[in-house]
Amino acid sequence: MRRIALALVTVAAFSSNVLAQAPTPGAAPGAKPNANPCSDEVSAALQKLRKSSWFRMDTHMLTESGPSTMQVDYVLPDRMHQTVTAKLTNKTTELILVGNEAWSKQDDTGWKPVPPKVATQIKEQMQDSVVTQQTDVGSYACKGRTTIDGRDVLSYRLDSEMEKGSTADPNQAYRMFYVDALTGLPASNMLLAPGHEDKPIFKTSYTFPLDMKIDPPKDVAASPAAETPAADPSSGK
Repeated sequence: MRRIALALVTVAAFSSNVLAQAPTPGAAPGAKPNANPCSDEVSAALQKLRKSSWFRMDTHMLTESGPSTMQVDYVLPDRMHQTVTAKLTNKTTELILVGNEAWSKQDDTGWKPVPPKVATQIKEQMQDSVVTQQTDVGSYACKGRTTIDGRDVLSYRLDSEMEKGSTADPNQAYRMFYVDALTGLPASNMLLAPGHEDKPIFKTSYTFPLDMKIDPPKDVAASPAAETPAADPSSGK
C-alpha cells in the first residue's frame, strides 16, 4: 500500500513539472523582471491558472513502460484527483486528495486510505508545485500565433542555450508552451523531439470543466487498525 502511494507521488511530481516550468540554470542574479517579455507572458498565464478555482490537465506521455495517459483534476487550494492509465496493459491507478487526507486505488481493488505521512507529502507537493507561484519559469522565446487542437494560441519555446564548447546534443528534446489567445490561460504544454514534432514525448492540455467536483471516495476499505476488534474490558484482554 505504501509502495503504491509513493509511486503515485512520483507520478504527481512529473505532473507538477508539466505545470511549473523548471528555471533555466545559470540565470543572471538580479536580472530585471521585464528583461524577457516572452517569459513574462508565460508566467502571467501560469499565475492566472493558479488563481482559477479549478482546472484539469490531460497528459499523453511516453514512459519506460510504454505510452500512458494521466488526468489530474485540481480544485484549489487542496483537492486533487489523479488517474494514470498504462495503455499497453490498460491498468489504472487513482489518487484522491481532500484536505489532509488521501486515498488510492488500483484497477478494481477498491479505495484504500493513504498513510497520513504520505498524504501530508502529497499535500505539500501540491502546494509547492501548483498553488505557490513560481519565481522563475525559465527563459522563453515567442514563436508566434498558431492553432492547437482547434484553439487559437500563442506559442513559446523554452530556450536552453548551450555554452560555448558545449558537447550537448543539438537535437535534444525541447519544450513548447501554448497560451489561449482569447483567455490568456495555458492551453497546452509539450515536450518535442526535433523531426518528430507530430509525436510529442508528452503533451498536456488544460481545460476547465464546469461540473468538476472532488469529494472523498464513498467505498473506502477499512484500515487494518479499524478492522481489529476492540479489547473487551470485562475479560481483561
